Amino acid sequence: MSKITIRDVAREAGVSIATVSNALNGSDAVKPKTREHVLEAAKRLRYIPNVNGRQLRAAQTHNIGLFLTSMTGSYFGDMADSIHYLCQKYGYDLQIFIVDENKSPLPRLQNQSIDGAIMMFGGLTDGDKQQLMKGPLPIVFVDQEISGPNISSVIYESCEHGRMAAEYLLGLGHRNMMHIFGVPNNYDSIQRLKGFSDRLREAGFPLREENILAGRFERAAAYRSMHRYLQEGNRLPDAVFAANDLSAIGCMEALKEYGIRVPEDISILGCDDHILSGYVTPALTTIRTHMEQMGVEAAREIVRLMAEKDGRIIRLPGDLIVRHSCRIR
Repeated sequence: MSKITIRDVAREAGVSIATVSNALNGSDAVKPKTREHVLEAAKRLRYIPNVNGRQLRAAQTHNIGLFLTSMTGSYFGDMADSIHYLCQKYGYDLQIFIVDENKSPLPRLQNQSIDGAIMMFGGLTDGDKQQLMKGPLPIVFVDQEISGPNISSVIYESCEHGRMAAEYLLGLGHRNMMHIFGVPNNYDSIQRLKGFSDRLREAGFPLREENILAGRFERAAAYRSMHRYLQEGNRLPDAVFAANDLSAIGCMEALKEYGIRVPEDISILGCDDHILSGYVTPALTTIRTHMEQMGVEAAREIVRLMAEKDGRIIRLPGDLIVRHSCRIR
């Protein structure tokens, strides 16, 4: 009779070889019920781990890579902190790689000694995605809606956040709206604008092209865009929905310079619930997106994905936080 191998146990249990390995080695990445199922299969087959099998575990690097295009601003810092904390909890080290947003991340991804990757990179080509889908490396995206055997996504319900913003402002009686856009090719930027403009169009008050300003998720960029808009003598909108809170704050600063009062003359609504949102004057009404939860869920998902090899999409909802920057028209 041939010797029973880990592959035989995986086939008997109906799981991946990685799941069997993690179950036999007591890894927290495997659910208790799954571990019990694997151990029962191993017992039925009278599987006996050998030294060479144990050495396979040593081939793991116990490193997870976090790939992003920038560490500027609290958003990336807060996310990296929460990912790092969870990685340590599961026995992994976190390595951070800054990738040029105009270059493919694949060479960097393929040349690192990591067991899995968390990606914050929106500039992937269709070819890049196909390569990653076929590759063996487990990857979790936090700004792409993509899934496969080794790929999961953890994303905000950004389209719904945009609709939520439009619904709230319409309910206050606002009709002439403005949007301060985020970053081109960014999933959240595109989806927030889509949800916002779709809901306005449905209500019969479509968003005009000239009322979409560049913000790049930056305070200074949003300030410049609103300053230029006012300097050119354009008609003041009833309300502004900014793609994030820093853009909303930059917009408010430009309005103040022109003597335009918030919310008496114009309502401002942000997104994310940045720590500054409750401290600016007036305190900013916003949509809380639970940034730290995004990092926590991404870290949990990459650990699960490395063990179970079945990708999925996880969507995180948001909550409207009403403060003082919006009012009934």
